[in-house]
Amino acid sequence: MKKVNRTNNKGNAALVAVLIMIIIIGISAIVLILVGRNSIEEPGENPQVKNTTANVATTQQTQAVPEEPKELDLYPKQASEFKETNIKDFTADASILVDFDDDTVLAGKNMDKRIFPASLTKVMTILVAAENLKSYDDTYTFKDSDFTKIREENASVAGFKPGEKVTAKDLMYAAILPSGADACVGLENLVAGSEAAFVKMMNDRAKELGLKNTNFVNSSGLHNKDHYSSVNDIAVIMKVANHNMTCRTVMSTTDYVTAKTTQNPNGIKLPCTLTGRIGGFYIDKNGNGSNDDPVRITGGKTGFTDEAKATIATTAKDSDTGHTYCCVLAKCKDALTSASETMSMYEKYLPGSKAKIADATPAAAAATTTAATTKAA
Repeated sequence: MKKVNRTNNKGNAALVAVLIMIIIIGISAIVLILVGRNSIEEPGENPQVKNTTANVATTQQTQAVPEEPKELDLYPKQASEFKETNIKDFTADASILVDFDDDTVLAGKNMDKRIFPASLTKVMTILVAAENLKSYDDTYTFKDSDFTKIREENASVAGFKPGEKVTAKDLMYAAILPSGADACVGLENLVAGSEAAFVKMMNDRAKELGLKNTNFVNSSGLHNKDHYSSVNDIAVIMKVANHNMTCRTVMSTTDYVTAKTTQNPNGIKLPCTLTGRIGGFYIDKNGNGSNDDPVRITGGKTGFTDEAKATIATTAKDSDTGHTYCCVLAKCKDALTSASETMSMYEKYLPGSKAKIADATPAAAAATTTAATTKAA
């Protein structure tokens, strides 16, 4: 009888056992890897998109390759009944009327033509400030050097003085209501530390909004050949600002007094340039000649320089439809004309308007201009 080699049998059994263990470990590792792909923890909280639940469910499908980022387009589209601005004796070189709720352009001309915005610039100034300030109670103390350029340019001012400590809130109101260039200086230094740094923030924001015809050189709108925009771009800025509660409140305010300081013991009563310009005008959508329409101007900003002439951007609300509209005009004959032409735009091109606004005639005389006494108002 042949003797069985038990040593070899034991060795073979051990080898099989090792192989089985290796296979089990390998299968387990594969399972863990596959499960792990669908249970990877979410990255740290995105400060712009906050998670509302502690545990975020993960998809069981393979993630698609992300597309190339598309260019942001906030420009309103032309309405199906868009009209080219055609109003008798109209002096504005560029115009646009937008329905913010339908995101459509109702009427306009030269909408993408580069214009000098003058103090319409300040809408972007307060928007950038509102989006970047830590607190509206933060303060800026004016230096004498802050007023050098303002004096040289004869720019409009709110009335702040060297050594005066002013809150961000007061600076924002002072930039819009009396169109104070001094307030803009305070905001740019408080928010960014310098004019150059703040202007970069303004231009960066313009790029984020997808604006194609805008470049800022300063925060107040003082004339510079490289400081330009378009009525289409201004309408976009107005829309974004209108969605910012602080900016909307500031631009719709007609009466405001700054806090009392040593330099201004009674505060500064801020006159509203928009109210001063449109006072006495109203939108007569129903065409009955009375100030009883549901459409009212709700806010905006004015501007003026020798080169820009009169510019104006307004919002209006129709209480019957609930729609908000925006009209932007550039290079009007003068301040009074810019106000009357704003009303004409609303009256002629608002949906359902019964107002009778005459069309332009081929022989319409060219607009004349008037001299300016205050810049960037």
